[in-house]
Amino acid sequence: MDMFTASYCNKPHRTSDGVPVNHECYVLSPKALRLEREGHYSEAQAILSRAPRPRIHKGVKLSEAD
Repeated sequence: MDMFTASYCNKPHRTSDGVPVNHECYVLSPKALRLEREGHYSEAQAILSRAPRPRIHKGVKLSEAD
């Protein structure tokens, strides 16, 4: 599972779909997560600020197999 710790909440989200991992949080834009991971902070922030209100997700559990 490819994850990135977003500056939005300082916790990991899956880069495939933006779902939080091991915490309840908003589902973030996968494109914004990838841009932030690559160091394109302003572009990522612009995507997040233009997006409709994100939905809250209880998060997925990270298993030892992931």
